[in-house]
Amino acid sequence: MLLFLIIGLCLTHVAQTDPATKYMPLDTDVYYPSINWSSTFDWKLLKEYAPFNPNLLISPISLKLILSLLYQGSAGITKREFETVLEFENQLSEREEVRDVLTKLQIMESPDYFLNLGTRVFLDSGIVPQQKFASIAKDYYRSDIALTNFCNTEEAGYSINSWAEKLTNGRISKLVNPADLEDAIMVIANAVYFKGSWRYPFSNKTVQDKFYVPNGDNFFAITASFMSTEDKFYIHDSPKLDAKILRLPYKGGRYSMFIVLPNSKGGLNSLIRQIHLGNLKNMLYMMDKRPVQVKIPKFKFDFQARFSKTLQEFGLLQMFQNTASFPGIARGNSTILRKLLVSDIVQKSGIEVNEYGSIVYAASELTIGNKFGEQITTFEATHPFMFFIEEEINGIVLFVGKVENPLGGEVLPLEPKPVY
Repeated sequence: MLLFLIIGLCLTHVAQTDPATKYMPLDTDVYYPSINWSSTFDWKLLKEYAPFNPNLLISPISLKLILSLLYQGSAGITKREFETVLEFENQLSEREEVRDVLTKLQIMESPDYFLNLGTRVFLDSGIVPQQKFASIAKDYYRSDIALTNFCNTEEAGYSINSWAEKLTNGRISKLVNPADLEDAIMVIANAVYFKGSWRYPFSNKTVQDKFYVPNGDNFFAITASFMSTEDKFYIHDSPKLDAKILRLPYKGGRYSMFIVLPNSKGGLNSLIRQIHLGNLKNMLYMMDKRPVQVKIPKFKFDFQARFSKTLQEFGLLQMFQNTASFPGIARGNSTILRKLLVSDIVQKSGIEVNEYGSIVYAASELTIGNKFGEQITTFEATHPFMFFIEEEINGIVLFVGKVENPLGGEVLPLEPKPVY
């Protein structure tokens, strides 16, 4: 049976400039949430995968771009399911919205941060793409269609992996295995790579301290490397969610990481069950800027997830069945085209957070708390927390995740739910 395989990937590498680099802020750091901040879909994904993975990293924007492009070629019940589950109004308005988002995300380059976001359609060389679909992919999604010989899985795999490796600066070099491509006639790949430098650098002196890792209903302490800084940050303590939220901006004034830390060691699962678009956005509006003494662990891990089961639970059923309808994608052999369905959607991702920054500016940071004569708030992430990275001007969430073990641990499972 011929299969239609979609593979999405993302990678974020959060780092700093060289410690010798001098940095002086050129503008005032002011934050106010975008009116159109985030979407319900972003947090549904986090809720679905969080209970079954100790460390988690998902790129909602990467997955949504793939689904949006697939929607452009759909018809009938398949098309209506996209509109119901993902709240797409119609194909024209959706692709115009995507073009607007991509323009906003990639409007400028900066020495302070780097964002690489790309999509490519790998279509079997025996199939002719619909001219309209190829035009939409290029003009709205900035995606080319690469004719690929899927009969030669080694060659096809090399083409896909080379593209992914180049776009992620070598961070993901093996997106697919040749075995993944058996019977495939089409692969849509998406990659997101982000690298940013902290606006308020951490000290380049890390300390070893305890981080409490869950073990059933109990916790055990591990030794982790912590980094610290003191400056004025946006922060809010929510009694309703029993958690604090802290904004850690990157240089350049466009991107920030937000850490949501439960007040209790065992509060993360309860927090994630409670969160939704509304109360998270309310936390952002409630943040105020004040002196904060920050202590967070360095962490680095890889993650991979399959989305087919989850998306079917959300209501996207038809595209995974032999009744899938994608007449707008390709033309040619009707027998082959009837087999055009989604076999799975896979996303591979990775994150690295470290402390490197400017020694000069870090030294001056230590006096700011007393300079303003305000009481200093402490934010010490010594137990599990969740986080997200957003593009602030337009409120686009690039990544969502959580950390239960900053040391990484074993390779994480592909499936979101345990297999019995």
